[in-house]
Amino acid sequence: MGGGLSWIPKALSTIKPATSPRLSLIKLSFIRPTFTNRSIDALVKDAGDDLRRVVDEVARIEREFGGAVHLTVYWDPSFQVALMDLL
Repeated sequence: MGGGLSWIPKALSTIKPATSPRLSLIKLSFIRPTFTNRSIDALVKDAGDDLRRVVDEVARIEREFGGAVHLTVYWDPSFQVALMDLL
């Protein structure tokens, strides 16, 4: 992941009620890459700033859309434990 998630908050930052008036659902999926032998803790640490920016953008979207947009996040179970400490 290291830095590979920066596109997600950038993409989320473009979502506005004026440009996406019919938006009702955002789905995100965080699954451990099968091609790496790095630990989950290392992957989460490397992506920490990007993950925080994702959380900030989702909170902004929820505010701007008045709660009309629902967020669904699919987490690899191994990420959930590491992310609890980060976020």
